[in-house]
Amino acid sequence: KTQGVVTSETIQRAFCLTEEGFTNFVSELWSTRPQMATVGSCCLVGVICQQTLFVANLGDSRVVLGKKVGNTGGIAAIQLSTEHNANLEAIRHELEDLHPNDSQIAVLKRGVW
Repeated sequence: KTQGVVTSETIQRAFCLTEEGFTNFVSELWSTRPQMATVGSCCLVGVICQQTLFVANLGDSRVVLGKKVGNTGGIAAIQLSTEHNANLEAIRHELEDLHPNDSQIAVLKRGVW
């Protein structure tokens, strides 16, 4: 902010501060609205600084870049990230590893994780 430079660290810090703010918000409402703790969210950020593209993804969003294909007028989609979603087996394992005491962290209900 003070130097006008974007780095992966500044984006990560912004994500951490956002999460901290949400956690504080949920904590304040816990006694009257405990269901707020079950709310999920997604955040997708793309920043171009000094001819470098920075992308950050949290949640089940996916970063896709559109790139012109020569002089054809066509556009190719280039996937830059993978969504963080319990539909993916690796993510289910990650959630289970992070929350070993929560048997309900990844549950299949009506065909949806």
